[in-house]
Amino acid sequence: MDSNPWVQLILDAPSVSEGWKAIFGRLAELALSSSSPVELHNHTVAPDRLLAESAWELWTAYQSEAPKTADALKKWCSEPSPSGRAILVLDALSLRELPLLLGGAENRGIKPVDVRVTGSEVPSDTDQFARALGASSRSSLSNNGAPSGFVPFDGSVYTDVISLPFEDSAGGIPAASNLFIWHTWLDDLIHVHKKLPDQIYKAASATLQGDGFWKFVDRLRQGRKLVITADHGYAVSRLFSSEEMDPDVIETLRSTFGAARYKKANEPWQDRFMPPLVTTENGCHVVMGQRKWKVQGGFPHLCHGGLSLLEVTVPFVELPPL
Repeated sequence: MDSNPWVQLILDAPSVSEGWKAIFGRLAELALSSSSPVELHNHTVAPDRLLAESAWELWTAYQSEAPKTADALKKWCSEPSPSGRAILVLDALSLRELPLLLGGAENRGIKPVDVRVTGSEVPSDTDQFARALGASSRSSLSNNGAPSGFVPFDGSVYTDVISLPFEDSAGGIPAASNLFIWHTWLDDLIHVHKKLPDQIYKAASATLQGDGFWKFVDRLRQGRKLVITADHGYAVSRLFSSEEMDPDVIETLRSTFGAARYKKANEPWQDRFMPPLVTTENGCHVVMGQRKWKVQGGFPHLCHGGLSLLEVTVPFVELPPL
C-alpha cells in the first residue's frame, strides 16, 4: 500500500477528531485483511511516519481527541440494556490478535454485535488505563476491590484481575449482573515470560481459538452482553522504521528513556529537535513514532507506552448474551 491514502486521511482531515476516527477505521480494515502480523505492521509504517514527522499535532492532541477505549466503555455501560454487562480486558491485546479473536467466535457460531478499534490512554500502559477508569492501578481491582469512583459502572459491579489459564478461570466467575474482569495472560507472555514476537502470535492463536478461552467467554456471557477489549497494544521494536542516527538525538533519548518508550516527568518536554521527538501527557514524557536508538543491551523485542499506532490501538468487540 502506498502512502497516498494515508496522506489524505492524515494531512487532509477536516479536524483532529475526524482524522483520528478515519485512522482507526482504516486500521480496523487492515487488521482484518492482513495475512500476518508483519504485514499489518508494514501497513503502519507510512502513517506512523506521517504522524511523527509531519502531523505530530495529531499525536499532541490524541489524548483529548482520539476515540479512546475508556470513553467507549463508559458510553457502552450508560446505554439502557435488558441484560447484564461484562467487560473482559485482555491486557496488551493488539490489532494483530483481532482476526484470531473473531475467527474463534465464527467457529463457534457467535456473531459479534460490534467490531471496531479504540485507543489507549497516554502513555499506552496498564496503570494509565486503570486510572482513566477511576482505579489507582490494575491490581486495585483484584478480588472485587474496585473503589467507589470506579467507572464505567456505577458501583454495582464485581471486579477481578486474573492470571490463571482461561480453562481454570471460568468456575470462579460469580453470578453478578455486571462484571469487569482484567486478564493478564498476554501481558504476562510479553513481560514475565519475555516471549519473542513469533512465539507471542503462535500462543495467541492457540489460546484465542481454543476451547478453554471460549468456555471462559461463555461464562461471562451468561445473562450478560460482553465487550472484549484491552488497555493497550504493543510494538515490535525490531520492525521499527526509524533508527535515530544523530548523536545529539541518541544521547537525549538514551539519557531520558534508556530503552523505554516513556518516563515520568515533572515538567513539559523542552523541544530541541524538529520534528519533535517527544510529547508530555499525564505527567510523562512519551516518544512519538516508530523511533529506536542504540542502547546497551538493545531495545526489548516487545514494548509499549509510546505513541505508535500498534501501541495505542486495540480491538473493541461486543458479543451478545448467551
